[in-house]
Amino acid sequence: MAKKLALIGGGGHALSLLDILQPPLMVAGYVDFGISPKMPIPFLGNDSEFISPNTRDEFDILITMVSGPDCNLDTRAKVIECYSGYTSPSIIAPTAIVSSSSHIGVGAIVFHRAVVNTGSDIGCHSIINTGAIIEHECRIGNNVFIGPGAIVCGGAIIGDNTYIGAGAIIKPGAHICHSTIIGAGAVVIQDISIPGTYKGVPAK
Repeated sequence: MAKKLALIGGGGHALSLLDILQPPLMVAGYVDFGISPKMPIPFLGNDSEFISPNTRDEFDILITMVSGPDCNLDTRAKVIECYSGYTSPSIIAPTAIVSSSSHIGVGAIVFHRAVVNTGSDIGCHSIINTGAIIEHECRIGNNVFIGPGAIVCGGAIIGDNTYIGAGAIIKPGAHICHSTIIGAGAVVIQDISIPGTYKGVPAK
């Protein structure tokens, strides 16, 4: 029998995910610090109340929380670690375009109208948001957030726990290290080897 699905996080991304999930996935509810009035599915408790050997046998999970207002993904990485004993499906929206030669990692979510082109690899628990484009032969690390409308050009490599803001552009072949924040609308024209926050055109 298929496991039930629990969403870890009750914010806007969880709400958006409900719009793209299709049978046979059955969403049983969500886990968060408290009840979210926007969520139309049952509240399953907080992390400490939910995590147990029994729920590992009963539920698959998807990490739908993203980050705080500072766009730092460290908290999300810790949540992923807390749920390391659970299995997670990868989710591709029906309107997304994903090449058959690309790879989508466990727990990764590709939202509506996003594109993942040939030979690209999307890491575990990463989010490719609405309308984002991942061009050919890119390597997107684990726990990476690619914002709406962002463009990652061919051959780029994005390190783990990195946040790419809405509408940002990453030049072909660029390497961006782990734990980096690229601001909305920024244009990255050179490699980034030191974790930090980079904004503007060109990003610096």
